Amino acid sequence: MSVEVYSECRIQLSPINSKNIDFNRCIIELRQYDIGDYALRAIDMNNDKSEIFTCPLIRRNQYIFAPSVNEPDILNITNSTYRLWLNKNSRDEFHKILRTCLEEFLIVKDNDINLSSQQQNQQRSKTLLNELCTQEDEPYYRNEEPFDCITCMETIEKDEGILFHNCLHPFCKPCLLRMIETSTEPIIKCPHDNCTALITERELRGVAKDLKTDQKVVGRLNDIGVRFAESRNKTFHCITPDCTHWWFIEPEEANNMIFCREYQDAKLREMNESNVRTDEEQLEAMIKNKEVMYCPGCRIIIQKISGCDWIQCSQCKIEICWPTQGPRWGPKGHGDTSGGCRCRVDNGKLCVPNCQNCH
Repeated sequence: MSVEVYSECRIQLSPINSKNIDFNRCIIELRQYDIGDYALRAIDMNNDKSEIFTCPLIRRNQYIFAPSVNEPDILNITNSTYRLWLNKNSRDEFHKILRTCLEEFLIVKDNDINLSSQQQNQQRSKTLLNELCTQEDEPYYRNEEPFDCITCMETIEKDEGILFHNCLHPFCKPCLLRMIETSTEPIIKCPHDNCTALITERELRGVAKDLKTDQKVVGRLNDIGVRFAESRNKTFHCITPDCTHWWFIEPEEANNMIFCREYQDAKLREMNESNVRTDEEQLEAMIKNKEVMYCPGCRIIIQKISGCDWIQCSQCKIEICWPTQGPRWGPKGHGDTSGGCRCRVDNGKLCVPNCQNCH
């Protein structure tokens, strides 16, 4: 514990159901017990320094600062109000430090509240997720809390409504059934504002079953979809046996339509070209690292695995100096020192310092 600041003052106690009590010579202290943990303590100097009150600071409006030195500060404590006339010489300093400590207290308090709220939200989310996991085999999720339906405004009790799989928005079953019965579109979306999530057929059939409604009411959506498809140009049934789906060809894309074989051939060419580019990049990297080389005679790719630095091309039979990546001899062939790597020709000088006997 530490005393952050203190001031002489005059205090008037105003209990709710009794007369005012005046303390004419007092000391008010601001005490700190921990980070964000403050209390105000007042003692009566005329009565052997007896304690008038100790008040922990626990809320925002507990201490009210007076606008002028002639007006009292107000401190609200349960069932009592204390008026404090601070000494004019220490009043400003007391107010300054008290404001700073209150600000720190409020930040700590707000952080604690926010942390607690986050923890509660995380726990609720975890509980909801665990509960939803147990409902994976059900046609739809059940609501875990009561809610007011956005359509009929009725309060739907726990487990009496539906949470949509794709957005987890709650909705009333009878209202959803009415949407199915009156829909002019083959697909129904979540009715919540700005939500574009689709309601699955499994959910629709589950609600129809719960409300003991003929499944034909859901089947009519498929009929709407078929009529919609048949009414459009460039539509045709999928040719796969037992498949009820449709193909749509948009007018602006009709001229670009290709057959499956053409498409597959184009994809194969694209894949082969990609593989060629990859092989070329790998080859260039190996040449750069001198792992392979072009034959100086016929330009085929040559790779040296081991042995000395003299190699011979298997195709054009030219003799090659591996370290210099060029021909071993001059244009006249074996023994011609007018060209090639000229290893050991000039006073025994090697073609490269680390030559491994290319002659």
